[in-house]
Amino acid sequence: MSIENSSKMLDKEKNLTVFDSDPGSHMYDNKMRLEKIKGELLKFGLTSNQAKVYIFLGKFGPKTAPDVFKALGLPRTETYYIINTLQSRGIVTAELSSPTRYSALSIERTMSILIDAEKEKINTLAKQQDEISELWNAVPTLAIETIDDEKEKLQMLQGNPQIFTKISNMVNTAREEFLIFGSVKDLSRFYHSNIFDTLPNSIFNVRIIVSPAHTVPEYVEKIDKRRIKIMPTSKTDNQCFVLKDNREILMFLRNATHPSNDIFAVWSDSKPLIDAMHNLFDYSWEEASVCR
Repeated sequence: MSIENSSKMLDKEKNLTVFDSDPGSHMYDNKMRLEKIKGELLKFGLTSNQAKVYIFLGKFGPKTAPDVFKALGLPRTETYYIINTLQSRGIVTAELSSPTRYSALSIERTMSILIDAEKEKINTLAKQQDEISELWNAVPTLAIETIDDEKEKLQMLQGNPQIFTKISNMVNTAREEFLIFGSVKDLSRFYHSNIFDTLPNSIFNVRIIVSPAHTVPEYVEKIDKRRIKIMPTSKTDNQCFVLKDNREILMFLRNATHPSNDIFAVWSDSKPLIDAMHNLFDYSWEEASVCR
């Protein structure tokens, strides 16, 4: 092997990072952990490359901009733009040195800054609510009410936030009963979305069927066991729906067997659909086992 080729290989090895590790290598587990962290950072508005640069600086920094784009294989101009963006968001700092080296804040401090920024966005939007409502109401409604306005409605929902916000609204407005049919994985999503927090104190009839299951998950045990039954004989875990007051239904077409951003549900106030699913629930309730 020539000296030139040897030098190139050494340069390549020198620039390898945990992001380049292959399955079976001692660094691969760390790569998977960092991929999970990157996925969480994306939820706060960072792009994939921004998250990658932040992680690189946090684990390998302080580094110069050339160090970053060489190690991560990013375009030079994009790297400078990303670093400036991360600085403006307050999660990357620059040293007063030549050449300039950049460092990432600790993950604890970074999460605090990103969360505070999201809270500020929500507060700003909340302050605009009254103004938007006032502007909306100032414009006259030109639609003419007809009998068509009484037709049954249907709404498509995708992703955890949209679906569980809808379910929370159904729980909070229920007056007579609230029925849940789902697998252990589905109920875990309900738990982490705080759906169960209001159910134990509710004055309406709550019934839950866990299918398939052999035992009741611990996080559901705060609810009266007389309200919960299990169906260990079910061969599928892709059925999940909720019913409110025999007036609303939300059915998962893609439930917790899919990633949280890929779950899909349909909400409707269709009376025939609600009656059919209510009959299915009642039949399943009779066939299910009582929790002991």
